[in-house]
This record gives sequence, C-alpha cells and structure tokens, in this order.
Amino acid sequence: MSTSETTNTNSAPAAIGPAVLQRAQVATETEGIRLSDLAAQRVREYMAKTDAPDHMYLYVGVKGGGCSGLTYILDLRDERSAVPMDTDEVFSSHGIAIVCDLKSYVVGNLSGTLIDYQDGLMGAGFTFHNPNAKHTCGCGSSYSA
Repeated sequence: MSTSETTNTNSAPAAIGPAVLQRAQVATETEGIRLSDLAAQRVREYMAKTDAPDHMYLYVGVKGGGCSGLTYILDLRDERSAVPMDTDEVFSSHGIAIVCDLKSYVVGNLSGTLIDYQDGLMGAGFTFHNPNAKHTCGCGSSYSA
C-alpha cells in the first residue's frame, strides 16, 4: 500500500485507520493543521481508551459563536461510523489523522494552525494557535478570521 504517511518525519507510530491514512497529507507549519508533541500524546491517550483506536481520527472544525465570531470544534471520531467526506481536508501529524470539513478549513482560515495542550494553574486543555486569526477573545475560545 502506497501512502503519503511515509513522508512523515515524526517518529510516532501511525494511529489512523486505513481509509483515512490513504488520503492524509503531512501537515506543515504553513499548510494544514498539526499537533504539538504534547497534544499528540494526549490524543493518543484518549484514543487508547476507545475500543477502536486504529479507526479513530481527530475532527477539527469551526462554528459561529463566541465573543469574536468563530469557535473551534475538536472531537475524536471513528471512521467506521463517521466516514470523512470526499471534500474534507485530511492531514497527518505525529501519525494521527486530522480531518477538517472544507467549509471550516476555508471560512475558519485554519491553514497553518497548531493544536497544543496546556496544563496550568487555570486548568488543562487543548489550545489553538491559528496564525490567520485576526482577533481572539480574552478567554481564548473564539476568534475572527
């Protein structure tokens, strides 16, 4: 099987299902959506708790709302029951498939976005570093593109 995953320079083992893997493009700093090392570790931990980690992918999207206009959506999905659409953008980062619907990718201006994981005094969770965000709200949960 020939896949684009073979060009991934990350040393983590593949954690994505066969159908998503065939479509995945390796995310870079300027193209696609990627994970930090810590975020990838946390996603793998969540995937390991499921009964089908080989078929899981990370879904990223945006929806209208929040103080600044757009809020991020982050979800783990099973490709057997939530099959990515042909129009979805599919990326690979640290061996994890990241699927984003085309509308979210374009309207949310998500190209080059880094998903990180923060663990601090104010709590823990995933954060988005979108280089295309023009304005973010004070709490960091919404932005404008």
